[in-house]
Amino acid sequence: MAARLLHLKRNQRIPLYLGGMMGPFGGTVLIPMIPELRTTFETTTATMGWGLGAYFFPYALFLLVSGTIGERWGRSKCVQIAFFSYALAAVVCAASPNLGWFFAGRTMQGTANAFMTPLLLASLVDATEPERLGRSMGSYAAFQALGGVLGPLVGGISADGNWRWAFIAISVMSAILLVLLLQRQIEESVNINLVSIRGLLNGRMLALGVMALTTSAGPAGVGVLVAIVARDTVGMSGSAAGLVLISGTLTAAALGPVWGRFIDLVGAQRAGLVAVTLSSFSALLLVWVSTAGGLVFTWMLGGATAGFIATSFQSLAAVAVTGNRGGGISFVLSHRFLGSAIGPLIWLPVYSNSPASAFLGCASLGVIALVAVIASGYDTLPS
Repeated sequence: MAARLLHLKRNQRIPLYLGGMMGPFGGTVLIPMIPELRTTFETTTATMGWGLGAYFFPYALFLLVSGTIGERWGRSKCVQIAFFSYALAAVVCAASPNLGWFFAGRTMQGTANAFMTPLLLASLVDATEPERLGRSMGSYAAFQALGGVLGPLVGGISADGNWRWAFIAISVMSAILLVLLLQRQIEESVNINLVSIRGLLNGRMLALGVMALTTSAGPAGVGVLVAIVARDTVGMSGSAAGLVLISGTLTAAALGPVWGRFIDLVGAQRAGLVAVTLSSFSALLLVWVSTAGGLVFTWMLGGATAGFIATSFQSLAAVAVTGNRGGGISFVLSHRFLGSAIGPLIWLPVYSNSPASAFLGCASLGVIALVAVIASGYDTLPS
């Protein structure tokens, strides 16, 4: 009976894992097609960096409250509306006649995703045994990484043909996942009337947010720079640059369950310290990379450690505010994706003047993240 119950719970988790793919897919699809978007909309690389910002800024902003709203209004209803909106926004991007419409579609995508990721994660935690939390978070992170694989792959292939097809693909996938999610009941918060945002407003939660922000803007967010190196320095095509980015996300996907088991063994706090250290080291190595082989090897390490970081802080966020699990997760994720939005705006102009300075700057933010992990005091293991 116990084995059957565990099997059922695993089956219940599969749609949540699949749903977790769409945020990274939509977020990263733009990266290898920046030169083509630059040409279509007759603009600059720095301006197209706002294509990432238009997605991640509203995503980060609404994440501050989306988890709490979802807990009060109902996870299932909010997730279903969000997936429908995400599919519609992708159509807007695909059909955009100018840069304004394209940015509007990206903004709509980011807003919809703010109501997808934290509520899916909160439901996953509620469907998981406490002693297996790290493994479930690792598996979820692996599917997020797969979404990160599909993004550059579809974006790179489309860049060599017509970049608009990438957004059509996003819309179709979102519609399919919406149908799958309509067929299952997402776990709802037990005490809906007691859900409040007040439990998120404290120094320890802020420390978790700082960790998420600095790692995403820094060592875990160098993927956009890697893509520019691949296209403009190494001279790769859009699809080849996409394959370079895929090498890192594939490594992250493969190692996600391994990171999860490590977290279950040593706790998410210690695991987070290890993850940030390794990620900062990989960003630092990029200073000396000048060949295609070196770029692939270094980004495989960088992608793997970025996945390790995501698994660690998502595990910490999942246990930080048990009375408002979705709100706690969304609060920390808002800082993660605020970092993802800020990073390209900071480092692309720096990279234009000095590539080495950009990579050194990314790595240095890891020091702040290490302090923040310790300051939060949260862990998945009993003290």
